[in-house]
Amino acid sequence: MAAADGKILCVIPARYQSVRLPGKPLKKVKGIPLVMWTYSRACESQAFTGVVVATDDQRIYDSVKSSGGNVVMTSSSHQSGTDRMHEVAGFMQYEYLVNLQGDEPDTPVRMLQEVSRNLQKLDNNSLLTCVSNATIIEKNDPDVVKAVLNCRNEALYFSRAPIPFARDDTDNNVVYKHSGIYGFTCEGLERFCSFPGGRLEHCEKLEQLRALEFGMNIICCVCDSSSRGIDTAEDLEAFRARVESRVMVAKRENTK
Repeated sequence: MAAADGKILCVIPARYQSVRLPGKPLKKVKGIPLVMWTYSRACESQAFTGVVVATDDQRIYDSVKSSGGNVVMTSSSHQSGTDRMHEVAGFMQYEYLVNLQGDEPDTPVRMLQEVSRNLQKLDNNSLLTCVSNATIIEKNDPDVVKAVLNCRNEALYFSRAPIPFARDDTDNNVVYKHSGIYGFTCEGLERFCSFPGGRLEHCEKLEQLRALEFGMNIICCVCDSSSRGIDTAEDLEAFRARVESRVMVAKRENTK
């Protein structure tokens, strides 16, 4: 798959502390740390010139290094993965940077390739992300972020609430859910990180609202599949089950 012109760095921010699943990046599935499952998916996509894990924890640094991955140590003072990526951009010179969350090991390869293909649409006052159709259950789940788009597939708003609200309760009301992947130009990332946290960002606890509140555009790739993040022990067990299922299918295929 041919990536967009210019060098693209995929940064996977990883921190050890997690309220619902402490030590999440180092939880092992089939003997492989979770963060390396995400790293391998990014490499598998062939959508990026480089892939690197950015962490502030020596345990994560050592684990990625021993697994053969690229990793850099960053400050422990960052409030978000985007801020951590911004530090990386200061010493790794790339034209475009993509933030892929380390707890998204099932991010579809096609989604990563779609992000790569669309990076050239960005100017220094815009960023790129992905949305897909939400299920009925996801529409009302506050842990699933919803997005409302305009006719050019630019984001109007993101919320944990079920938006848009279907006043007539129609069955054909399309609701998009947001996937936590972001693409920037190097200058666009610098611009985003120069803004203070906005009122809407603090209210919804969604950093992408900072961009909208300060006048940046968010271009959305509408994808036909989505990723499943791992936030809890139950999510981790579900991922283990999916991996086991894929292994069993592969074994059956090999015996045919």
